[in-house]
Amino acid sequence: MSKKIEQDFDEKRLERRQRRKRNQITAYSILAVILMFITASVFSCIYSLNKVFGKTKDEQGIEAAEEGSSKEVVIESPGAVEEEEYLVSNDELLDGIVDTCIKDMSLEDKVAGLFIVTPEQLTGVSTAVKAGSGTKDALMKYAVGGLVYFSKNIKNEEQITEMLDETSTMSKYPVFTLVAEDGSKSGAISSKINIENVATVTDSDSAHTTAMAVGNAMYKYGFNFNISPAIAYSSKTSDDAELEKAKDIAVSFSEGLIESGMVSCFDSFPSKVDASADKTEVDKSADDLEAAEYKVFKEAIANDSVNAIMVSAASYPNVENDNSPACLSKTMITDQLRGHLGFGGIVLTDSLSSPAVTKNYKSDEAAVAAIQAGADMIYLPENFEEAYNGVLKAVKDGTITEDRINESLRRIYKIKYAGRMDVIQENNDSSDEPAQDAASEEASDTSSEAADT
Repeated sequence: MSKKIEQDFDEKRLERRQRRKRNQITAYSILAVILMFITASVFSCIYSLNKVFGKTKDEQGIEAAEEGSSKEVVIESPGAVEEEEYLVSNDELLDGIVDTCIKDMSLEDKVAGLFIVTPEQLTGVSTAVKAGSGTKDALMKYAVGGLVYFSKNIKNEEQITEMLDETSTMSKYPVFTLVAEDGSKSGAISSKINIENVATVTDSDSAHTTAMAVGNAMYKYGFNFNISPAIAYSSKTSDDAELEKAKDIAVSFSEGLIESGMVSCFDSFPSKVDASADKTEVDKSADDLEAAEYKVFKEAIANDSVNAIMVSAASYPNVENDNSPACLSKTMITDQLRGHLGFGGIVLTDSLSSPAVTKNYKSDEAAVAAIQAGADMIYLPENFEEAYNGVLKAVKDGTITEDRINESLRRIYKIKYAGRMDVIQENNDSSDEPAQDAASEEASDTSSEAADT
């Protein structure tokens, strides 16, 4: 892997050296022209003065010689150009690490990296409360992109911290450890462990305070991804003032999570709807959504205040012209969320095990439809292995291109590695070949991590 990066950076260094040579030639040419111009100007000036004051040729020669001897002209040559230091920006470094990591992944690992499942789905146990050899073996077989935990997986601080720490060291690649936590008593963490400094959320300030408290607790235990805040609109939020308040609270909560080091995921687009029924339809048009639900997404996206968005399993027939769940709809994901609202982060499906999905789709069908619609990560398929094999088969037979898989992986890994950039940049600053060393080391660590544990 490091040899490929070395080749890339050798090519960049060669390009820079050639560019410097061209610059030197240009500089010398310009210098020569300037000298010629200066010489011509000096003689022209002397000739003009002589005409005015009637000086003889001998006098001119003597004075010109004296003038030349009395003034020493020093011209700095641009030849002594030292090797310029190539400063790599965080964005360039991040892109290099992400591309290197994805390039060396097997197709099987790439596909597995699009899935978010429970530890029970991954290992087959009834209730997972620790990570052991079963977790390690399962992660070696299925390098899933994320594991989501619920209150049943959390017993106490020591238990969940150890479980998440062990899980992260067993994974081949950086893994999202997800939880849905808003600081209330129904949160996955707060229902089992008290979170300090949580405030009653009534406005944007209290939302930010609570989100920081939640994020700090999550970081302490080893979580890195929060499926929160919930974006829900009731009849009360039809009023402009209530809409504005709801928007401010949601955006402030999300910003607080990001500031505390968490990935913030809005739940859900366009709005959180109970998809437990066999058929869930929302009778709203695109104009209706524009007037209400879309406002919070617009502000969060414009201000980079959200990293990921989960798309609802409810259907919007007046927008899509069919009854497809929004999370399987190209109209809702690619056209509306990506195109119209301009979201460039990670798109998650709603739970694909919800009745609104399972009634009409098998696990493999739903997973393939989600990727084709534009989703990046498949959240809780009804049957993980069936869904995984369905997407893998679709890539192998050309139904889904590998470039399409890579497109989603780039979004995913940019978020995963973004939180590590401070550490990587420190190594970058102390390295002779910063981009090469940092990218090689970080990408190599991710691919060999499992073998070292």
